[in-house]
Amino acid sequence: MREVTRELGKLNECMVAELQDYTAANPELSRLVVATAHRIWAVLCSTGFEESVGQYFQLQQQEAAGHVRDLESALVDIRSVEQQRGDLWRQAAHDLRGNLGVVASATVGLTNSKLRESSRDDFVRILMRNVTSLHHLLDDVTSLARLQAGREERRIEPIDVSSIMQQLCEGIGPLAQQRHLFLNCDGPPGFAADGDAIKIRRIAQNLILNAVKYTREGGITVKWGDSDASDAKRWQLCVVDTGPGFHTRSGEPLAAALERPDDSPLPCDSVQGANTTPAQHTDHRRAQAEAGNSRREEAGEGIGLSIVKRLCDMLDATIELKSEPNVGTSFRILFPRHYNS
Repeated sequence: MREVTRELGKLNECMVAELQDYTAANPELSRLVVATAHRIWAVLCSTGFEESVGQYFQLQQQEAAGHVRDLESALVDIRSVEQQRGDLWRQAAHDLRGNLGVVASATVGLTNSKLRESSRDDFVRILMRNVTSLHHLLDDVTSLARLQAGREERRIEPIDVSSIMQQLCEGIGPLAQQRHLFLNCDGPPGFAADGDAIKIRRIAQNLILNAVKYTREGGITVKWGDSDASDAKRWQLCVVDTGPGFHTRSGEPLAAALERPDDSPLPCDSVQGANTTPAQHTDHRRAQAEAGNSRREEAGEGIGLSIVKRLCDMLDATIELKSEPNVGTSFRILFPRHYNS
């Protein structure tokens, strides 16, 4: 606005000077003509100032309205993020309650002095499975809290992807074998890249554990290597399972693929009637634990996938998801081969 008024003021000075010079050069002009010329110019100058200032404030109002729309959109996004965050924490609490309920049922069953040896083995198996699940869930909750608090930093350095993936698969292999699943690792040896070894391992671990958890038959294949011949700047990590798949269309955002947990009580939360015998009570506890464990695994945690998404964002990686019900799910993550210092 200062520039506009200065230009208009300069134009006014020039026009007044021209009128004065013209009047001096033409003394025969009547005073009426000179006064009329000055009045006409004053009107034009006033109109110019008025229109310029009006247009300036109109542009300001349009810009302010644009800022208001941007703020409203940002508020909608913030509410959406807060709602997703709340859903994740409610889901984590729901999963913790589910695991603790199964553990409680199995523990009560083990206290029965008349428990058969086969039933005791079943209870121990259920107990160990859910304690392991609790351990992983607590790790996920801790990781998610650090990510949301902005306390995670990436540390880029040269890494051997093959070594990281092979060691990870060796560690998870026994869990897959317990569930009668195969876990295959396929990638070039000594595959070098730049990256954050800890975060890449956590991404792969969350995807593989989710695949092991929800796959009933078949198994999981982990692949790594160059993305394709036309993209030498990135490398890929693929985790493919033969599980039930997501109940969403392939290609939707990852956040939409996270299933909302069921808030109804788990079977292990029900109360046993007073008319059962000790043996029936023990069998019922075992059935409760088995049902709770099955229901627990079918619910889907989602929190692990949220961690995967946040870690990928930190590493400038992109996620591709393909899923077909009752066929399987494929995650393909593309990482930069090198990072700018």
